[in-house]
Order: sequence, then structure tokens, then C-alpha cells
Amino acid sequence: MPKLFSRSSFLAGKKHTPAQVFALILLCLLALTGAASVAPAADQQAATGKVAKCFDGDTLKLTDRRTVRLAGIDAPEMDHGKRKPQYYAREAMDQLTHLAQGKEVRLVSVDPKGKDHYGRIVADVILPDGHSLSDTMVRNGAAFVYPHSELNSHFQERLRKLQHEAIAARRGMWAHILTLPAAKKTYLGNRESMRFFPTDCAEVQHIKPRNRVFFGTLMDAFMAGYAPARPCNFWPDAK
Repeated sequence: MPKLFSRSSFLAGKKHTPAQVFALILLCLLALTGAASVAPAADQQAATGKVAKCFDGDTLKLTDRRTVRLAGIDAPEMDHGKRKPQYYAREAMDQLTHLAQGKEVRLVSVDPKGKDHYGRIVADVILPDGHSLSDTMVRNGAAFVYPHSELNSHFQERLRKLQHEAIAARRGMWAHILTLPAAKKTYLGNRESMRFFPTDCAEVQHIKPRNRVFFGTLMDAFMAGYAPARPCNFWPDAK
């Protein structure tokens, strides 16, 4: 095989044929691709920690003081301003504590940003037995799907399927939530944000007509993978 170029000749500024220049560019690209393929593996290996405590059903703290938000889900709120915790908030926190506290976990990135606007790590948290905490909380009816456009699409679809199963079986919070008067009301979803509002909520006027999705019942909205918007929240307080 003919010699394309030598390092010394290239650095000396000697002229090269188009084929030689192309070969150099190709080698550089291959080198960069190889480096990029190694980096995620190293990052994933370092993204581990031990769970110190759980704040609620979707947020935990590691022993190194990092705070982690379980990706793709939302659980009823424990810290709900001056109001009581929301219905099923204590049960969700107890479940997450039982599943995770004191265990070594792996943090798998499913969000290119890596953190939310509170500075918390957003990750799919994997237990030593290989199970995802987000999966388990949704499967048990202790949390609902909370979609974001940035999250991995396959990860979100997996959660939606688990939510369908939990709703159909009326597991956890669904046994009560879907019997409330609010369950029979109509809702309007925002196709862009994947959030839904009661149709009598003043906030719906801000949804662009092309993004409006009508839901005849509360279950329809959850089965479509939409999550409740913060304004005009219908979720009841704990008893």
C-alpha cells in the first residue's frame, strides 16, 4: 500500500493530494468517534451511589449528598405548601423508602440535560437487582407518568405501558382516584407540554387551539400519557 503521508511532512506544510487530505480527515473522525464511544461507559460506571433517604415518592438523596429525581414520573406531593400532604403521598414515600433506602444504585441517563431546574440529577435509578425505580413506582400505582420532550422516547413509552397496566388493575392510588367526582369531569390537554387541565380551569385559554386535546374522563387523560398540570389541581389531600 502506498504511503499517504508522514507526520513530519504534514507538519512541515508540504503539499498533499486530495486523497491524502481526505484520508487524514477520515482518520481524525474515526479517532473522535472512538473517544465518544468510550466516554458514556466511563460516565455510567461513575454514576452510582448509596441511597441515604427518600423525600417523597419520586425524589431521594444519596450518601454523598446528591439529590436525585426519578426520571419520567411524578408522585403525590408530601410538601404541599401549607396544606396537608396529597392523597397517597405517604404511601408512595414509604414504598420508595422500602425499595431503595440503604441500597447501592446506578444512575442511568435518559435526559440530555442531566439535571432539572432545581439542580437535582434526573435519572433512571436502577436497583442492585436490575429493576428501575421509576418502573416499579408506576407499576405499583404509587406514581404516574410525567412526560418531558427531552426524555428518551423508549423509556417514556415503557412507563406509559406500565401505567396502562396499573390503571387497568386499579393498583395503588388508582383504586381511589378513579372513583372521585373529578374522575367523571372533562379535561383539556396541551399536546405540546403533555399536561392536562380541568376544562373549567382558566389556564386552558392559554393553550393554542392546535395543541388542544379533549378528554372525556380523567382516566382518558392518564391513559393517553398526559400528566396533571400544577394550576387547578384536582388531587385530594390525604385524610
